[in-house]
Amino acid sequence: MVLVGAGTSHLGISDLATALVARSKGADLAAVMNIYANSPYGMYWLKKSGIAGPKDFAGRKIGNPPWDAARVMWPAFAKAVGLPADAVEFVNISPQAKAPSLLAGQIDITTNFYNGHDTMKRLLGDDMGFLAWSEAGLNHYGNSVIVNGAFLKARRDAVAGFVRVTQKAFAACVAESKPCIDSLMAASSGLKRTDQEHQWARVKELMTDEFTRTVALGYMDPGRMQADYELVAKYFKMKAPFDVKTAYSNEFLDRSIKMVE
Repeated sequence: MVLVGAGTSHLGISDLATALVARSKGADLAAVMNIYANSPYGMYWLKKSGIAGPKDFAGRKIGNPPWDAARVMWPAFAKAVGLPADAVEFVNISPQAKAPSLLAGQIDITTNFYNGHDTMKRLLGDDMGFLAWSEAGLNHYGNSVIVNGAFLKARRDAVAGFVRVTQKAFAACVAESKPCIDSLMAASSGLKRTDQEHQWARVKELMTDEFTRTVALGYMDPGRMQADYELVAKYFKMKAPFDVKTAYSNEFLDRSIKMVE
């Protein structure tokens, strides 16, 4: 996101609400395709810690990487569940250390994307506590394809081509996942196929909403985008307010390609 906003990279993938925060601080970027139509954030803890839900988070340690999108959006979550933003202590850990740090008692809570839910469940077992942000009333758009604003103006043809191929690729994997997972396994080492199959099933849940089913896969609803902007405006200090309509575009999407459950 930082590289795209600064123009170092032309395109990238970012949590959309986090991208709007960056946009308010001067990042030159816009979203051109949504991937996660539902918020992927989730909070994980061990039940034996005495935590039953967010009301028990106060005074606890949350472990995640400093760049984690959920950490950026924490003030919004804290407000939604009735906690002061400074009610918890954040501890810097690597993504791979989330579950081990919980099990070792080094942290009390961690965050994770929902596509990794089955892996967390396998590692933490029946003692796992979980709350999806969407259940707390925060269901903003998640991962989306973003593009540098200057590049978008200068190379609309290239952006259109990228979105067209990406949209078709996701649709093809929804229709038949095996070739996609085969390619992933061939290109990456150390992956477990079962984990990737579980992750893809969760990703399809995140990709599915009324608009991706009825309008187009990757579509960003103007009403939801306005709500996401208002969420950012409410919980973060905007250096420069902007019209959210300038921060996204659906024009490159093929409306014939829709999400199929």
